[in-house]
Amino acid sequence: MKGNPITIKDIARLVGVSASTVSRALKDHPDISAEKKDAIKAVANSMRYRPNQVALSLRLKKSKIIGVLLPKIYSFFFPSVVNGIEEVVNKHGYHLMILQSSELYQKEVNNTEIFLANNVEGVLAAVSRQTESFDHFKSIDDAHIPMVFFDRVPDKSLGDLVLIDDEIGAYQATRHLIERGKKKIAICIGHPQLLISINRLAGYRRALKEYNIPFDQKYVVSAESPEQAKEQTAGLLDLPEPPDGIFAISDLTMSGIMTEIYQRKIKVPEEVALIGFCEDTFCNMYNPQLTSIMPMGFEIGKLAAERLLAKIHQENRQEWLPETIYVKTKLIQRGST
Repeated sequence: MKGNPITIKDIARLVGVSASTVSRALKDHPDISAEKKDAIKAVANSMRYRPNQVALSLRLKKSKIIGVLLPKIYSFFFPSVVNGIEEVVNKHGYHLMILQSSELYQKEVNNTEIFLANNVEGVLAAVSRQTESFDHFKSIDDAHIPMVFFDRVPDKSLGDLVLIDDEIGAYQATRHLIERGKKKIAICIGHPQLLISINRLAGYRRALKEYNIPFDQKYVVSAESPEQAKEQTAGLLDLPEPPDGIFAISDLTMSGIMTEIYQRKIKVPEEVALIGFCEDTFCNMYNPQLTSIMPMGFEIGKLAAERLLAKIHQENRQEWLPETIYVKTKLIQRGST
């Protein structure tokens, strides 16, 4: 037995009973006497017996594993989402298999195949920047495995969507800058084709229109990394009429913006006011601290996990109807405005 996992048959040989008796004793079956149960459990504990979860999952067709697919485990948002997911699933005896696409479409496809191969009971996913075809998620749907998408979502109804109300949040952020006296407001979005960028740009434009401030394309920049955001911010600040307010839609883009602002020794908020979709931990790193629209990562994770477990436990999966659930935004004013 040295080097090999302890099995029920090993325990049965030592105790002098059948393997089926050991199995029933470990499950507290009423047909097994308390004395025999105690003896069998004592031997199992002394041998450090652990059930074979893979074999158990194959037999029961339940792995108790939730697949979580992330674009990349960076910044503060996605770790917050995972914390929210874990708080819910652990209470129900589930475990997480966390994979990242690294913002690559093919790796995302490969990861969905890994989920299928490991018999996951459900999938929580945010898609990569490269993803335009969603056939790989269709294979999960065809296997009757429930899915919930969050933050970055497909344009097809393959599962529930849990989203921050991006348009409202961007509207609130832009309006806040306007009410602080700013008129030349720039916005730094992510990939222009992502729904999150489209919705936040729409909220930005709505606030400008409401306050009769003309939309000016030169104040709209796109960045997908801190380095790109820094470069784009330099371009904004070099304009003949540089912005007096900047709105960033993520921790990553804001970090690049702040680097350029600090290097130029620009006064915040006197010369330029700053606001972004940023987690508390990130906002508190700077002086002055950043005004933010809370991206609600923890809350999104909890709600997505709750929705997924409800789908997993729903008896008639043919009755699944995908829903879109919006998490309300919250503006926290700090020193940067």
